[in-house]
Amino acid sequence: FKDARELFPWKGSQKELAKELWIALDGPDEDSQREALLLALASFIFESTGDDPFSSGLIHFLAVLGIDGEMDRLRTAKSYSYMLAGVVYCTRVIAVEGLLPSARREEQGDVDREEFLRARKLHLADGSYSPMSEMLSLLAY
Repeated sequence: FKDARELFPWKGSQKELAKELWIALDGPDEDSQREALLLALASFIFESTGDDPFSSGLIHFLAVLGIDGEMDRLRTAKSYSYMLAGVVYCTRVIAVEGLLPSARREEQGDVDREEFLRARKLHLADGSYSPMSEMLSLLAY
């Protein structure tokens, strides 16, 4: 068996962003920690999976989450779907905060909203070849 760290599908700058998050968490500056966390999570949310959903670290995580270690099998829908629904909800909240930061809500205008709608269609909708699309398909199953 391979080490799980070797199997994880890092893409682009995700690994570097995770390292930066780890470093920020050791520091006292909560704003830096929050920003590093948002950037790291956004790198997993706003990516394309193409024809291979398991190329996404987020989908890889959800697959592992679906394993029941005590029973040595996959979780039943009853014991997995609520976890998946929670991840979908949190992903949506994080995505909105990444696209339309609440701290700058007063400054945002039509251009920001148009960019949000474009990103939503590209990364947060069913059928978009994204981690969110895969999560929505799993929930519908």
